[in-house]
Amino acid sequence: MKNKRFPHPATCFFLLTGLVTFVSWVGSVYGWSGVRSLLGDEGLRWVFRTLGTVYLSPLALPVILALFPGLGLWSDSGIGKACRSMVSGQRESLSRKERRALVLSAVTFGTYIGILLLLVWGPWGVASSVVGSFQGSPLADGFWWVVSFGIALPSVAYGIASDAYLSDRDVVRGMSAMFVRKSDYLVTLFFVLFFFASLDYTGLAMCAGLSSETLGWICGACCFLLLCV
Repeated sequence: MKNKRFPHPATCFFLLTGLVTFVSWVGSVYGWSGVRSLLGDEGLRWVFRTLGTVYLSPLALPVILALFPGLGLWSDSGIGKACRSMVSGQRESLSRKERRALVLSAVTFGTYIGILLLLVWGPWGVASSVVGSFQGSPLADGFWWVVSFGIALPSVAYGIASDAYLSDRDVVRGMSAMFVRKSDYLVTLFFVLFFFASLDYTGLAMCAGLSSETLGWICGACCFLLLCV
């Protein structure tokens, strides 16, 4: 997102939304089947309503808010770099303390997974659904928070064992790391979501042969790819 030779992704999606607005107006003028203009009365009312709710899409900001603390700790604690060194065969670049910290983080992660399995499929069924499955269970409803916590726990364990974290302030700093490093992503996310919502509302996506479900998958892929940039 910092390549100055190209427009910022937020600008690109803003311009694309402008293009959708123009094409939808042309389509409504020429009577294209199923196309609604964003410049009409209903279209403008939709815009005003959507501007306040587009961020609340279940697969957008709530997921980001859940994952960012865990991902921040993964990056800030140094466990991510240590894992890359292990995978790339550079184990000797890690100190003895870092290798022990990795073992502790692996044990912590394994314990966490074991507890989750016990909660869902254990004899008590505390976190399973009424029919005893994962689908529809409390853990499924809070899936992204469960994932984030599963990233955070071994990261904190590694940070403490490797002396990267010496106090609770260090842990809190790690949890906020992604919000600081990816602050412009949160802005870009708004424009991405509004662009795809506009495509769906105007009917241009359907004219192009894309169902709402397919459009949702493409939107999710864009959100994920932009996070990795």
